[in-house]
Amino acid sequence: LKHNFTTARETSEEHFFRCWNHQDCKVCLAENECSWCPMTSACVPNPYAIPLLAPAYDENICPHWAERWELRTKPLGCQVSTITSLTSIISIVSTLVVVLL
Repeated sequence: LKHNFTTARETSEEHFFRCWNHQDCKVCLAENECSWCPMTSACVPNPYAIPLLAPAYDENICPHWAERWELRTKPLGCQVSTITSLTSIISIVSTLVVVLL
């Protein structure tokens, strides 16, 4: 019963193992604060406020350096990488700026 009322924060090691345990992208992204690295099929902890920008904050977010910008995050799902999202956002904003000027 006491366990139900404790509000202890999860350690970084517990967070790592909670994410690392998953071997499927959809299951991984269903976990709170976890993201998917597709080349190594690894579910990794992603505690950043904006998960999409995690590669900008942490160059070692994924096990292999080459997949850093291929990270899949919760709001966009398993089919959209960080680099694709950022490219789209920058393209749309740039187009709007050009049109409005």
